[in-house]
Amino acid sequence: MQKVKLILKILLGLVFILSGVLKLIDVDKFELYVYSFNFLSLSLSYIAARLLIAFEFLLGVALVVNIFNKYVMRTTLATLMGFTLFLLYLIVIGRNDNCHCFGEYVQFNPIESIVKNIVFTAVLLFCWNVEPFKIRIRWYITALAMLVPFAVVFIVSPPDNLMKYPTQAKYSVNEELFAQHIATNGALDTLNISKGKKLVALYSPKCKYCKMSARKINTIRQRVNIPDENIITVFGGEVKDLTPFYADTETPPLQPMFMDGDLFLPLTYGRFPAVLLLQDGSIAKAFQYRSISESEIEQFFLE
Repeated sequence: MQKVKLILKILLGLVFILSGVLKLIDVDKFELYVYSFNFLSLSLSYIAARLLIAFEFLLGVALVVNIFNKYVMRTTLATLMGFTLFLLYLIVIGRNDNCHCFGEYVQFNPIESIVKNIVFTAVLLFCWNVEPFKIRIRWYITALAMLVPFAVVFIVSPPDNLMKYPTQAKYSVNEELFAQHIATNGALDTLNISKGKKLVALYSPKCKYCKMSARKINTIRQRVNIPDENIITVFGGEVKDLTPFYADTETPPLQPMFMDGDLFLPLTYGRFPAVLLLQDGSIAKAFQYRSISESEIEQFFLE
């Protein structure tokens, strides 16, 4: 029976490790999921997402190596209970989307994930009294080993807010072409963006990072209270139904319009998304996906 308990305990640890790996592979979407709750700023969401991934790695490894069982089993039980309470909160607020327990690759809604946690808790309780390996490890080696998962996660996937990304317009759009397009009789003349402060997002409807940018901008819009009339989305290519785009991003239409692809591609140098902050028609800052800054956008609209 002890062997069965040990095998189940190791398997449970491997599941925690797998969960962390799958989140890390698609960490961009996981950090957006964390950010979508409006609890944390965008910068703190980057950090929190990686801390959670690292914690899952650490817990999984601790279960597999089968030492310090008194602390590891209690921590695992508390973690499962905490995750389950969070899932109940999701049900209460009406969120039924993927809870990202296993990233984007194995999708569970909150109810399915609660069932999963109940099964994991049952396995954990069954393995509660498993005999630990008799390995003596000095406390400072243990402390150092506990830091390794956190270091690895932050090295493999550094948070965007800790990196230096340019926000000058020249890196995102052709400024001369943009000025021509927003001038009288230009391709974007109908947007009426030559006065006041505007946020203009340039997207391609099928672009993965454009969709993720739309999620970021929508949450920033809600947190900073940017009026909808101050945000404009320009899609490159032929006119098409945008319902799939808004369904995928779970965002509302914000003054969408289409721009001919022959004009759109030279404007963005063939790279998108591009998010522009305009003051009376002049580009104050320009972001690509990783350089989008909630604090800079907030400061721009509050000044």
